[in-house]
Amino acid sequence: MPGKYLMVVLALCLTACDSPQQAVIDVAMSPPTEQTDITFIVAGKTSNHRQSHSGEVSVLNFHFFAEVFLQSDGEAQNSSLETPLSQGVRIPFADSGYALEMHGGRYKSEAELEAAYPDGDYIFRYDSPSIGAVSQIVTLGNPNATGSGIPKAPQIYLNQNGKSVASDNIDPQQDLRVTWSEFSAGDADPLGIVDDLLFVIMGDCDGVRRAHSGRPFENTPYLTYADESFVIDASRLLPENVYQLSVEHAVLDTTLEHNVPAFATYATSTFLDIRTTGEAEPGTACRSIRKKFDAGQAVL
Repeated sequence: MPGKYLMVVLALCLTACDSPQQAVIDVAMSPPTEQTDITFIVAGKTSNHRQSHSGEVSVLNFHFFAEVFLQSDGEAQNSSLETPLSQGVRIPFADSGYALEMHGGRYKSEAELEAAYPDGDYIFRYDSPSIGAVSQIVTLGNPNATGSGIPKAPQIYLNQNGKSVASDNIDPQQDLRVTWSEFSAGDADPLGIVDDLLFVIMGDCDGVRRAHSGRPFENTPYLTYADESFVIDASRLLPENVYQLSVEHAVLDTTLEHNVPAFATYATSTFLDIRTTGEAEPGTACRSIRKKFDAGQAVL
């Protein structure tokens, strides 16, 4: 059940906020205050796709992941994950620099992913100063009665100055508005913790993230299923460069334990390379991807 701070804010927002959805967004903007180490934890299954310059979207791979996001100066020692098939063996998390992560294999089909990481309880264990040594269960369960729980892959659309623009003809002097096909599986969270999420990320040719739409509980704006676009400021773009763009749709099942928000997610991402026009300053042009910013782009 949501913690008291969530319920109080929601109650106050019945009259003060523009809508119940705005109340959820306001609550999920700031980190939890009852503990000062963990922002949120997540376990999920995802499909990854590649969009061509012509707009065709094709499957790359299927993947399992689990992550622990830390608050500023937060700590989580001895972090590990148990899966339904690990038979009590604890799989350690690795520090990626922005989260503690555990990645399963990448698979050619959803059936292979399901065989390796079936629905069930995924047990997070960690030890944090403000929480102590705890275990926290994230239960993955297909949200659909039949068929796949993974949402349909988004198609990405690009716009500058109010007009559609080709992915290989981006003007680096103009803001780039990114939109996507409808997130039809997205919905509001009945618990009021956080609504189904949407992420837009842009990396440069060396895999450095240059733009990010934000995550909940980090004191920054973020996107949900109800959002329709994200603008990448022109200052993030250089002439004669190639960038890696991704759009992710994530369906969530939320819980709150130890005052730590937890998400079980079925998600899907589409990757699209974009190219800028113009003439680069000496030494600043980059016309091919040298390092992928996300391993989800792997072709099997």
